[in-house]
Amino acid sequence: MRRYLIASTTFQRDKIMTSFQLFRRRLTQDWLFQIRTFRSIADWTIWLYLIIPTIVVSIFIYRSWWIDGAPTWMAWMPVSFIFLLGYFFSWTGAYRFYTDEADMVFLIKKDSLFYGLRKWGFFYSLIFQAMNTLVVVIALLPFLIQYSQLTFKHAFYYFFFLLAMKYFVMYLKFYLKKIQSKMKRIIVTILAFILLSWFAKIISFLWISGNFGIVIIISMVVGFVSTYFYYPLVKKKSLFSIELAIEQEEKLKLLQAIHQMSFDIEKTKVYSRKKPWLFRNSKRIFKKRTSRNGFLELFIKVFIRNTSYILTYMQICSATVAALIIVPPIWMKVIIFIGFLLMMWIWLGITWERVVLSHPFSKKYQGYDAYFLARNWAIGVLFICAILVVGLFAGSGYFLVNQISFPQV
Repeated sequence: MRRYLIASTTFQRDKIMTSFQLFRRRLTQDWLFQIRTFRSIADWTIWLYLIIPTIVVSIFIYRSWWIDGAPTWMAWMPVSFIFLLGYFFSWTGAYRFYTDEADMVFLIKKDSLFYGLRKWGFFYSLIFQAMNTLVVVIALLPFLIQYSQLTFKHAFYYFFFLLAMKYFVMYLKFYLKKIQSKMKRIIVTILAFILLSWFAKIISFLWISGNFGIVIIISMVVGFVSTYFYYPLVKKKSLFSIELAIEQEEKLKLLQAIHQMSFDIEKTKVYSRKKPWLFRNSKRIFKKRTSRNGFLELFIKVFIRNTSYILTYMQICSATVAALIIVPPIWMKVIIFIGFLLMMWIWLGITWERVVLSHPFSKKYQGYDAYFLARNWAIGVLFICAILVVGLFAGSGYFLVNQISFPQV
């Protein structure tokens, strides 16, 4: 209620504004929110020992790529690999209208102001995503020009294709958000991701072979169709709830990333369904009822039901697999794998304490032998499973990279 009262006061103060002035105020507020979020973790020590050194080192590395060429460990990377990187990048971002939850009550009654705000947000999203794409292409220029011996013409058409793909994916993500069933939305998203990856692969062949005319025509058609069909949605009030959900996700993306990387913040998960997918009837996992099995059953059920734990577990494994495949030197692979072992073991220990010790009743028995036996067994099993998953996928990926031949320029 307090939020609506604040929004009402703000609206009464802003109602004499034009739509552009209101958009500018909302945009400024959003940037200030992101700055405050970043400053909450970046104190002077982070700036002095992490951020500033990283910026300086990145500048020197980028300069060395232009002067001395790309490093030798990139020798195995085919030119088409940058299309893979660009394709992953195209799935980031979304259209933002800078609307607020209270607008449904106050601003939605002012058609001209409401449509004007959404219109300015739409055009700003197009420009902002174009600038992001340009930054990515500039960062890849040394690899394109110096290492792969391509031309600036290749980079120019690569930029247009990435931008068109980004506009199309942003249009597609809106309709994916409309799917009510979470499982159906995940399946459709995976299928769309695979189909578009095949499309990007075909375009990469045309781009490498120098068929720029076909590439630019396809890029213009995809980009124009995506923006042309999305722009009429700006005037539809019935889609306000979906757009508001997307807006909140984009606004809180940095904050959620900080929470996800922080071991000191509990990641709570709110469920929209009444029963979980697994153990919905809360049946016993172990037939033998012991204190150790009781701790294990509590941890297993909570760990599997809470998708944030599963996703974090898989993210650590998948990031390690990607690093082991991409980084060629053996000594760097060893360092990455050791870092993975330490990170996974520490994270599993912290997760166990969050799950089991979150309730005062279970916390009362944390000094018992059964508690430590269950803790060591659960962490050990998940730890070994993580090693097997990383070893299996990293080995398979390394084999495929060495067996599959990509087209070269």
